[in-house]
Amino acid sequence: MFPDPWSGVVSTALMTVAAYLCLIIVLRIAGKRSLSKLNPFDFVVTVALGALLASIILQPGTALIDGLVAVAGLLLLQGLVASMCRKSARFARLVRSPPRLLLTDGVIHENALKREGITRAEVEAAIRKNGHGRIEDVTAVVVESNGKLSVICAQSAAQCSALRSVLGPDERSS
Repeated sequence: MFPDPWSGVVSTALMTVAAYLCLIIVLRIAGKRSLSKLNPFDFVVTVALGALLASIILQPGTALIDGLVAVAGLLLLQGLVASMCRKSARFARLVRSPPRLLLTDGVIHENALKREGITRAEVEAAIRKNGHGRIEDVTAVVVESNGKLSVICAQSAAQCSALRSVLGPDERSS
């Protein structure tokens, strides 16, 4: 006459354990790339994976195998896009934003800060975190594709071969 209130709880608990274990297996197969530092594309895939996992666990009409096919499909697409990025610089530029110089030889590029949506205070914090107290002593600060700020301290930016693939403060990404 009355439904058992614990049947839904037990079902959700079992589905959670099953989905979690399957997700671990799929992520292990997908490799380290799926868990690396996130660029915007990876972030979108991670959020989508979380939404899929929630659907698998909480929507009673969703079969575990359907959810796992969706998760595997997302990870397969992510791997395909990553592979295409390695093979084609043009495709990579479409998917990922290139790194950009925010500071060169102690001079902060205000236009680059605006373009990237980064404040001077964030650049200064990155410099302090890297153990430096004077902006003038910093060779370069680069906002990487994943949003992290890299601080380089050497003689001059012109001598830093690691800056060759970085957009200048006024360059447009294509």
